Amino acid sequence: MSERDAIEQEFRRRLEAVKTSNPKFAFDREGRPGAIAAVRGALPAIERELFDAVMEDCECELAATREALLQMLAEAGGQGRN
Repeated sequence: MSERDAIEQEFRRRLEAVKTSNPKFAFDREGRPGAIAAVRGALPAIERELFDAVMEDCECELAATREALLQMLAEAGGQGRN
């Protein structure tokens, strides 16, 4: 297993622990697509396009944040070996 895979597994484990540690951190990743589809379906066409753009922007930011975190952890782990 690569170092990045190990970091990713630990990240997921910790995220789950944080998610269940306090109600303010609780999220429902499995239920989210259905909720988003319901909101999207209730909007007129022009608002739907805006909603889709905002959701895509949020998804991109989360993906970039996650990637930056993983890169930082991998670099920190590599520095510890020197």
